Amino acid sequence: MATSASSIVDLSGATYCVLTGASQGIGRAIAVELSKYLGPKSLMLLLARNKVELAKTAELCKSPNIKIVYESMDLSKASGPEMFDVIKRSTEGYKVSDFATTVIFHNVGSLGNLSVETERMEDVEEMRQYYDLNVFNVIKLNTQFLKVFEEIEDRVVIVNVTSLCAIKPMSGMASYCSGKAAREMYFKVLAEEKKHMRVLNYSPGPVETSMIDYVLAETVNANLRDVFMSFKSQGALLKPEITAKKCLKVLQQGKFSPGGHVDYFDDE
Repeated sequence: MATSASSIVDLSGATYCVLTGASQGIGRAIAVELSKYLGPKSLMLLLARNKVELAKTAELCKSPNIKIVYESMDLSKASGPEMFDVIKRSTEGYKVSDFATTVIFHNVGSLGNLSVETERMEDVEEMRQYYDLNVFNVIKLNTQFLKVFEEIEDRVVIVNVTSLCAIKPMSGMASYCSGKAAREMYFKVLAEEKKHMRVLNYSPGPVETSMIDYVLAETVNANLRDVFMSFKSQGALLKPEITAKKCLKVLQQGKFSPGGHVDYFDDE
């Protein structure tokens, strides 16, 4: 096992990639952008609940270089063995050692209940379900990924799609902010322990997705509604394709520190 690795991510060889939340929005955009760079004999596993939309993403990613597999999976409920099996099954016909690079994009995420004020949060079961999807099962999936590729873990690249909310509190988003903070810190610790892996926390900026409409429809926090209304009215929301391009650029340039938080708006 190597003791160190260049931060530059080379996708031009045979690459294995798994991407969660790949049925729409940022996840779909990253998958499509990634497919432009993957070298011959690459393999892409797309995960989300909506199999119809996953099929659309797979069609958009079609390339002679890539075999694309997609599986409907509810990552809020899937067990560790189920996660391990879906990754392992996707590699049938391949030898793990044949992959020059293995990448996982942890993009799955939700906003939580925005209709309850922070000082009135008390439904522990609801909070537990939120953290199951956004924190605990992300960690669990990452563990299964590392088990599958243990023998080549010096070729592992991990991208956690995070948020400015992981490092800066946003009024009205207690679940989202605390979940993103916990998730990001897990990957920072992993990067500290596994210095031969390349770990990136990428914050995509304010992106034009269905989450924006959800915030405007559900939040009881006036400040949060005003912030997101301002984003929309001023045309400040980014297209998913734009932030996906930046994410891939950050990876390929490799200037990020281990477990570093890189925002779309950071200087290159």
